[in-house]
Parts: sequence; structure tokens; C-alpha cells
Amino acid sequence: MAHESVNELAPLPPRHDIDEEIFVRLYEKHCGLLVAVAVRKFQVPADDAEALAHEVFLSYLKRKDEIRELQKWLLGAICNASRYYWRQHGRNIEQLDMELAAERPDPASSNILEMMMAKIAAGEALAGLPPRWQHILRLRYFEGHSINEIAEQLGVTAKYTQKLVTKCLRRAEEIFNASEKPRTKK
Repeated sequence: MAHESVNELAPLPPRHDIDEEIFVRLYEKHCGLLVAVAVRKFQVPADDAEALAHEVFLSYLKRKDEIRELQKWLLGAICNASRYYWRQHGRNIEQLDMELAAERPDPASSNILEMMMAKIAAGEALAGLPPRWQHILRLRYFEGHSINEIAEQLGVTAKYTQKLVTKCLRRAEEIFNASEKPRTKK
């Protein structure tokens, strides 16, 4: 009885289940990239870009045995699909309306004034701190180091480092708030 169970191996999943799992992983890994390429590089609307990505994956399923370098093929396919999209839809698009363009501003330039002011204020607040505190805040918030990594660099405990970061932030906030108060003329 025991001898029979040792010789019996777990049955292999059917071939189509393996292919399906591989395809799901492939889809999850590359779909976002394909949609992003269509939207950012070719300015295809997001819904249409997603549909194009699905068409690319359908095309992949038909030709998967012929493809040598998958990622390059997928990128080429989404580029070609995006170009084809604009050839088909280009005839229906009228000249860019300036009012319509104002409704949909460039995301890179939206809130640019507020962002610049915040960067200037943060720089001023940081400049008002002692050099060691500046270094600690740069490590934490500009370079993205963890509390443990900073503690290791400083040669102190993580708990002390957390307290130090909090203290630095509070002092920077005080400096920032002091610079925001309206100055009165004497």
C-alpha cells in the first residue's frame, strides 16, 4: 500500500492550464506598459489605449510561436496599433479647439506655481536648520532612506533616529510658519 503511493506522482496540470497561467502573468506584467505607451507617446485616449492593448494580446495569442523577443514585439505591436488607430480616427478629428485645450491642461504644468512656491519654502526652511539636521532630512525625504538606514549611518539607535527626524521636522515647520507670517512695517 505504501509502495503504491510513493510511485504515484501528482498529476500534471493540463497543457492549456499552464499556458493560461503564463498568459495571465504576461498580461499583468505588460498591459500597464502598453496602455501607458499608447496614452503618453501616441496620445490615444485611455479607454481606446486599453482596447488597443487587448488587441495586441489577442494578436500575440495567434502568433506566440513565431515571436522571438516578446517585450520588443509587444512594444512594436502597440506602437503600430496606435498609429493605425490615428490613421482610422484622424479623418474624424477636427482642428484642435483652444477652448477644449484649456479644459485639459498639460499635467506636467498644472499647479506649477504652487509646486515652485512649496519647493522654495521647503528650501528656506531646510536652510534654517543646522547642517546635521539638514543632512538627516535629506537622507530621509529626498534620498528615501529608512529610519534604520539613517540610524546605521549616524551610529545611533533607530528609536533615537526617529525622535531626531521628528525634532528636525518640527523645527523646519516652525521656520516655515515663521516665514509665512506677514511682515509688518515699523
